[in-house]
Amino acid sequence: MKNKEFGSDFHYFYDENSVLNLGSLFQDQNLEYFFSGRVALYNLLQFGQKKYKWHKVGFPSYYCHEVVDFCKNLPLEVEYYNYNPFDEDEEVEWEDESGSVFINVDFFGIKKLDCSFLRKTEVIEDLTHNLESLSRSSANYCFGSLRKQLPLAVGGVIWSRHGDFAVNLEDNRFSNQIALKKLTAMYLKSEYLEGRFSHKDSFRTLYLEAEELFGDLQTNTALPKIVQAQLKGLVPRKLIEKTRLNINYGRKLLELSKNIVCLSAENGTEMGFAFLCGDYTIREKFRTYLISHNIFPAVLWPNQISERDIEIQHRVLFVHVDFRYNQKDIYFIVDVINKFIKHV
Repeated sequence: MKNKEFGSDFHYFYDENSVLNLGSLFQDQNLEYFFSGRVALYNLLQFGQKKYKWHKVGFPSYYCHEVVDFCKNLPLEVEYYNYNPFDEDEEVEWEDESGSVFINVDFFGIKKLDCSFLRKTEVIEDLTHNLESLSRSSANYCFGSLRKQLPLAVGGVIWSRHGDFAVNLEDNRFSNQIALKKLTAMYLKSEYLEGRFSHKDSFRTLYLEAEELFGDLQTNTALPKIVQAQLKGLVPRKLIEKTRLNINYGRKLLELSKNIVCLSAENGTEMGFAFLCGDYTIREKFRTYLISHNIFPAVLWPNQISERDIEIQHRVLFVHVDFRYNQKDIYFIVDVINKFIKHV
């Protein structure tokens, strides 16, 4: 008997018809692969500090702060600019000067700042939530994690417009062990979903143990060879297109609500359903209700710092509707959401 549940970490996925690799997503091939998105950014900042004398890097206040922490031992001044993607656009305060770097995040594939006001600052785009947009980027450098949109154990990437970025990194025992732990968890989850493995706590523990090690600087390595092989078993463009079809189908079924708003992008590039709830109480009731129906949403991101960002963190809920699911699954997910919305 199969176990049906939605969301949370990817299970092991292999496409027998795969003939492409990640590079097929992009028009340019100036790509370098790393253990993770934070490792990719770390190496890009280190490269720029040495070659272009970058001395300061700015991150949006609403962000994954584990990424920022990973880069703090670099000889760069770290600053936050006040910004989250859920408020109406306000003028961003930033000292535009040579040698400074501005991290511009494509939030959930929904919203990204217009940085045309920056003339001297180097803008680096974080495209973790919208990998396919890289070919449309106006930045000289982009980076991202691969494992948010693709079923990979680990992985990060850097793209350079002029092909001027290069670094010689190898993998190591530590990074391979984490990748193997994640791959094991992914395989066991796939077995669980097929009803051939019953110990859910086993793979959940492996996922969590692996995630806790992503912040260790020993992961400053290239993409492990075992994950390079995993990547070759995927057709990323097809997976992302399937996700987009699911999102478009699900949006047509979603009920409107003043207390639970599903954010959208004009060009249909959302990574999933990003909901902004009226307050924390509604968000928690919504989250608990979804979990009771085996739909496991995510909070993106926890551990915010500023008062306003903490408030937003407590109202946001992300629901996966990606390539793992067929139309029947999406109908079920949206039906559960609609039933809750009707009673809020």
